[in-house]
Amino acid sequence: MGSVGCNMGKMKTHVREIGPSDREAYLEMWADFTAAKPSEPGDPQMASVNWLRMMNPDNPMRGIVLVDDNDSVQGFVCFLAFPFTWSRKDVCYLQDVFVRRGCRGLGYGRLLIEHLARIAKQQGWYKIFWMTERHNLVAQHLYEKIAKKMDYVRYDLVVGPP
Repeated sequence: MGSVGCNMGKMKTHVREIGPSDREAYLEMWADFTAAKPSEPGDPQMASVNWLRMMNPDNPMRGIVLVDDNDSVQGFVCFLAFPFTWSRKDVCYLQDVFVRRGCRGLGYGRLLIEHLARIAKQQGWYKIFWMTERHNLVAQHLYEKIAKKMDYVRYDLVVGPP
């Protein structure tokens, strides 16, 4: 499926909306994604539920995928647009961004976020925002090139089981 190594440096890549044929690749990548985040509060077994959410046109959760020439999925973004109290326009929360291990450091995370920014402009959203762990310096290195780091602190008030 392309999880070992990355041939995309030699291939053309593009980003597209996630679709039904991407299910297996998404589920595989979600497992890799959540395995790297054992301290995140929540249920790491949400892959199938999230998949159904993104496939349901009535659910606001959406996804885009990074694919190579063979349409092999090498990364994904899950996002959600919603009304924002500080703007007349919607905002987008980039919930998750993931690129397969062998494809990291090649600019593909940036490609995914830039594609989401094009969607934001087409949809007339005000902004895209996201969070990352304090210790994830590799991700922060990318994020600080394309977005403004804000001085907010996250609080989680867990009120029930995930």
